[in-house]
Amino acid sequence: MTHAGPHIPASRNQVGTHSPTALLHGLTVDVEDWFHILESADAPQPQTWAQQESRVAYNTMRLLALFDRHQVRATFFCLGWVAEQCADLVREIANRGHEIGSHSHSHQLIDDLGRDGFARDLDRSIEALLKAGASSVKLFRAPGFSLGCGQTWALPVLASRGISIDASMFLAPRAHGGIALQRARPFEIVLADGQRITEVPTVPRKLGNLALPFAGGGYLRLLPWPVLRSCFEASQAAGSPAIVYVHPREIDSNQPRMPLSPLRRFKYYVGLDSTLPKLEKILQNYRFGPLSQVVATTVPDQPVYFSAAGELTTG
Repeated sequence: MTHAGPHIPASRNQVGTHSPTALLHGLTVDVEDWFHILESADAPQPQTWAQQESRVAYNTMRLLALFDRHQVRATFFCLGWVAEQCADLVREIANRGHEIGSHSHSHQLIDDLGRDGFARDLDRSIEALLKAGASSVKLFRAPGFSLGCGQTWALPVLASRGISIDASMFLAPRAHGGIALQRARPFEIVLADGQRITEVPTVPRKLGNLALPFAGGGYLRLLPWPVLRSCFEASQAAGSPAIVYVHPREIDSNQPRMPLSPLRRFKYYVGLDSTLPKLEKILQNYRFGPLSQVVATTVPDQPVYFSAAGELTTG
């Protein structure tokens, strides 16, 4: 696989042209294909994935070219399944200096896997990513941000596999999870046995009575630029890093369309043509980096404690 542009030294692509004292926001990509959709009988089923038209490598390369132009590095949460099918893509991401984390292997909700299934799925994803060229796998994001209060049993599993940074918590109501925590910045999760994981949550922005997780997915595609800019400026003023999350399919208006329900079609396909122009504006106006760098440069919020029974205590 050839580069869309020259490799950028780490000393440049950390900060681009922005002031090194500006707040560092997080830039993340969930590397999955157009058919990796949760809880839909109308989508191609896992046993048929290998027979589908694959568009993940092409669209991820477009994102890599965009990040090269803006001299910025990101965290790429890759499915293990994608790593098995497109090992060259994982190597290309690593060769360009980006950070690689696990997005699970088979793109299933944590609850659907159960404790033992989750452990096996995580192991398989880490193995596939390392085999494909990742130097290490220390970060994780659950499909659908599906790590909430009812799934805290997954945290010790993550810690036991060497995961030190998790980005699975969505601090707003959500179809596949959501957790009610008042946190604005990355924070430590302290487990019953004393192990610690740093959580980099997706934090909504309050607009009146609405809580908008504005920086990714359908929210990023649907919201007009003035609203997005206002949200980013509010995050800047509060010292709360926004965590942008985008999927390769979200820059692909030519992807195959699945026969989804009207609501899911809207959520899945709204604003595909707007994603790249909005990312261009965001990268031009704000400073971004991978999540490990966000954690290293941000004053942490108050820690959260989980007992062996999964009970939550906040500081």
